[in-house]
Amino acid sequence: MSELTLAEGCGSFVFRDDGAVPSPRTMRVFSFCPRSSNRHTPIVMAMHGVDRAAAEFRDLLAPQAERNGQIVLVPEFDPDQFPGVHAYNFGGVRRPPPDNTVLPRELWNFGVIDRLFHHVRHAIGSSQETFGLFGNSAGAQFVLRYLALNEAASVDLAVAANCGCYMLPDLTKDYPDGMGGIGLDESHLRRYLARPLVILLGDADNDPDAPDLPRWDEAMAQGPHRLARGLWHFQHCTELARSLGVTLGWRLRWHPVPGTSTN
Repeated sequence: MSELTLAEGCGSFVFRDDGAVPSPRTMRVFSFCPRSSNRHTPIVMAMHGVDRAAAEFRDLLAPQAERNGQIVLVPEFDPDQFPGVHAYNFGGVRRPPPDNTVLPRELWNFGVIDRLFHHVRHAIGSSQETFGLFGNSAGAQFVLRYLALNEAASVDLAVAANCGCYMLPDLTKDYPDGMGGIGLDESHLRRYLARPLVILLGDADNDPDAPDLPRWDEAMAQGPHRLARGLWHFQHCTELARSLGVTLGWRLRWHPVPGTSTN
């Protein structure tokens, strides 16, 4: 494996994903490394929004990462390799309509996150065996589906911020609106609801006319804006966990500014 040196402050590198199927591919990763970095520095994987602006998202997160002493990695899901919401937000699980074919699990796009983490931790000699996972808007949709559909054994805490709509833990609704039709069972629902997850909402993210707010029928049924949808979804999953006898691992948190829907 080639050596990797993370530049102090903001930088980037090209990750060759040899585990990708059907063939290896490369993706650019935008990084931030704090001045205090050492082999014990925590690592956070951050998923950008629908605008695919990975460098700008890294820059936005850098000041807090410096204060917290965290390495941040923002993989760029460029639209040529990962076109549209089905390849990025929804993880490449199904082909877009009207095809809707469920793809073999080895073709899903979630695995790149684990492979990138293990590549970096070995390359820089990190002692960290787990990472934090953060996603905003479209990236939050990716995060939630990653947690629901995968072992996610290396994630110690996940944060999903400012989702425009939510996948329901419901086996009677087909993916991507629910978790049905892709070979999952109730054990996957239980595991998902028990995850250490923070749902982060903007307390002024309440514009029903926001230009990028999802407006398909399933999204509108969750509420008129992002804040309402987040509150409804958290309450729905709280009640579902109770009915299944699961201790909900999720927490609801707020940030006191309008949610940034595309970064």
